[in-house]
Amino acid sequence: MSNDRFVMTLMRVAVTLIFLLTFLLAAIGKWIDGGAPEWFVDQFSETWMGAFPQTPMYLSIALLESLIAIAAILSLCRGEWLTIEAPVLKYTLVASLFMFIILGFGARTAGDFNAAASHFFYFSGTLLALVVIDRDERIAAVASSN
Repeated sequence: MSNDRFVMTLMRVAVTLIFLLTFLLAAIGKWIDGGAPEWFVDQFSETWMGAFPQTPMYLSIALLESLIAIAAILSLCRGEWLTIEAPVLKYTLVASLFMFIILGFGARTAGDFNAAASHFFYFSGTLLALVVIDRDERIAAVASSN
């Protein structure tokens, strides 16, 4: 295994693990809550989102976080960190982009601008990881066709 390939492998493992841990722990916490906690309800009480049932919103976030965590586990089990192509990891990252959009939208709507800014940076970091992984696949495809 070349030095570049070894670094790519470690990068993919690290990316997969950080998204797995981030979303698995967040989802578990929400499922344990079982419903929207008071802080979540209060956050939206003065906004137009306060008119909607909060528990379904909260649990839909938990569902998406769970699906992202499951996708990351699947990516690890498929050994995508060892292969050139990593379709499940890429779908994991794309789903994460949408999760950060949803969370940023909620934070912005609630007037929590610091949290909204954090979600923008999480989105940006996720996008960067996706671009790098996709670039590695494209480079490998070009190299194998030559």
